[in-house]
Amino acid sequence: MGTSLHQTNVHKATVYTRWTLCSMPWLLLASLLWPLLAQLQRGGAPTSAVGLAAALTTIQGIGATTAVAYGIGRHILPVPLLLGIGALTVLQLALMPYLYDAEWLTGTQSIATLSVVLALPLAFALSPTADLRLYAGAALAETAVATTVSLALDPRMLLPVLTGTATGWAVIGLLMHSSVWFLAVMWQLDAARESQARLVVAEERLRFARDLHDVIGRNLSVIALKGELAARLTQHPKAQAEMVEVQRLAREMHKEIRDVVRNYRTTDLEAELDGARAVLEAAGTTCVIHHAPPTGGFGEKTQIALGWAVREAVTNVLRHSHATHCTITVDRRDGEGTQLQITNDGAMPVGDPGQGTGLDGLTQRLSPLGGDLCHGYGPKNTYRLTVRIPNGES
Repeated sequence: MGTSLHQTNVHKATVYTRWTLCSMPWLLLASLLWPLLAQLQRGGAPTSAVGLAAALTTIQGIGATTAVAYGIGRHILPVPLLLGIGALTVLQLALMPYLYDAEWLTGTQSIATLSVVLALPLAFALSPTADLRLYAGAALAETAVATTVSLALDPRMLLPVLTGTATGWAVIGLLMHSSVWFLAVMWQLDAARESQARLVVAEERLRFARDLHDVIGRNLSVIALKGELAARLTQHPKAQAEMVEVQRLAREMHKEIRDVVRNYRTTDLEAELDGARAVLEAAGTTCVIHHAPPTGGFGEKTQIALGWAVREAVTNVLRHSHATHCTITVDRRDGEGTQLQITNDGAMPVGDPGQGTGLDGLTQRLSPLGGDLCHGYGPKNTYRLTVRIPNGES
């Protein structure tokens, strides 16, 4: 119930933020364009020129809104769309001298407002996906062109145009980047919450399996032994038959419980990788996972062994290092089998992490599969653990 409510709230916040960001280009363009169109009409511009200005700005607004909607949550620039918006911006900047010479737009305020209107669509289109260097470069280039054109028209326009254009780029960049960052953090927290929930379920399954095996399994073993003893001691044929039946039922139930426990204790490699990422990043360690599951997946025994290896390796990273970066690679190679490699920095070469029982137990798990385990320190305080399992068991 709580998880479902949380996911609903995340969805609502995402939708609200998307709609807000997508509506902002239209709100700003409409508030600034309306006075400019009125100024064009007062300056004697024909209706066709006024309509063309409105149409070009509308096209840019559509492009900016599309770029914003596409860019939120993605890291790929919509290059064709950005090129189109940039071309329209250059075209409109080139028309500024014509509007000024025809006296359709006069006054410093009108030209400064027009320069801001021309900067808005490109700024909105770039801000969701462009990195800081690209965004700053585009802002400097567009501001330089706008100020150069205004300086050629009237030197008195330099400061208003420069201030208005630069401020527009800065405000939009700050607003959009902070909003996109907020969404990214919210999505990461939601993903971490889901990973935590899966880990809790996995831990509870293991606890239940252990308790089931330790308590009920032990008692059933005692019942089976008692039944066997009673069957040997009693001389009455009917009582002996009943004791044999008790013994059979107890052994059958014991076998069924072992099967249940075995299923509960089976590790899921995907869940272990997700859990490893969540645990390491919660501890301040950046975790990068390279894993492409083979067609048909891994064999059950291989998946269990790899899952335990991931769990044990992550435990060692947390206990025996001050790691800031950890890389986990799962690779299945033809002729070489399946290989799991976990490398972390910040290793502390004091003692041997392999002296405990964890890696020894992992080696015992790999032995029936023909697998092997190697680990050791590397250059620059790194530590690497490698698990190999032959193809025949994969």
